[in-house]
Amino acid sequence: MDEKERIALIRKGNEYFNQGKTKEAIEVFVKTGYKDGLQRVGDYYYYDKKLPLIAIKFYRMSGSQKKIDEIMERMVFALGKWLGKDKVKETSYKVKLPPLKVSPKLKMLAQEILEKYKEEKPENK
Repeated sequence: MDEKERIALIRKGNEYFNQGKTKEAIEVFVKTGYKDGLQRVGDYYYYDKKLPLIAIKFYRMSGSQKKIDEIMERMVFALGKWLGKDKVKETSYKVKLPPLKVSPKLKMLAQEILEKYKEEKPENK
């Protein structure tokens, strides 16, 4: 589809959305890849309909990672409340990671950068 056709479809999708014709708006926004429209659909399901799992789908299509993270954090919080503090115990488990492998060239480059930084900023010595 050319740009003029896409713009006309997006306008039509916005009209549908403003008229409350969400299904029709979604079809247009998905077809055109209109991220702002998909974001608004996600907001509609999240805030108006209180359906975060449906909202996540539209946030993913719009590339709204911040909104997805917010929903996931709220869901984890709710799950913790639902399980209850007495069922979720603090643990002292620690994860041991293997030693970090860094190439010698990268180490040398990092050292050069640090030395150059020290030369430029003598008050940091």
